[in-house]
Amino acid sequence: MTSPLISTFRSKDVRAWRADISAAIKQAGVLRHYERKQVIFHQGMPARAVYAVESGVIETSGLNASGREVTLSIRGPGEPFGYSEAVLDEPRTRQASVLQDASIWEVGTDTFLDLLAERPDITLSMLGSALFRVTRSSAMRADLRGTSAYNKVGYVLSELSRSTRELAESPTPQLRITHEEISRVCDLSRQTVTTILGTMQANAIVELGLRSIRVLDRQRLALESEGASLD
Repeated sequence: MTSPLISTFRSKDVRAWRADISAAIKQAGVLRHYERKQVIFHQGMPARAVYAVESGVIETSGLNASGREVTLSIRGPGEPFGYSEAVLDEPRTRQASVLQDASIWEVGTDTFLDLLAERPDITLSMLGSALFRVTRSSAMRADLRGTSAYNKVGYVLSELSRSTRELAESPTPQLRITHEEISRVCDLSRQTVTTILGTMQANAIVELGLRSIRVLDRQRLALESEGASLD
């Protein structure tokens, strides 16, 4: 007979698992505030803490085989990050930086490990989240190969427009992000991103400013992001 703990675990999906991990970090952690472009941790650093996003957007990135910096994941409100190396007692395998002004819960690694010893439900949530990444990563890469560059850019802008309460509540949110940053997140050339944004502006979906982009039509932007994912 399946135990109640396992039954509860299996009744949830990856979003719920990540929300549970974040709630545990929030309960034991300290809230810190970061400005756009601040680095939370560098690749190669000791993993002294784990994190959960309260508001804003976090980008984790690393260097590919050719030495180019590429985005590995995007984390938004309610999502944890940085716990794999902490649990394994290994140096950071990637860099985490702020893509949109953020408030982040932080808890020390030792405290987090003590919490895991007391909370098998959180340990299971971490296991589920990790296995989800492993089993779905190939499928997601295949999906992205079939996703147009236009949809990828639309996805990033759509996600950023919901990244804080202020942005989510604004009818025309202004995003502080450059063409270069979008190109890195989407793994596209800067020229391609600039062309796509120009098309979106011509279609009255966005308005381009100096190092910023204002969303004019949320509904149409959401349609541009259908089928895209960067996780």
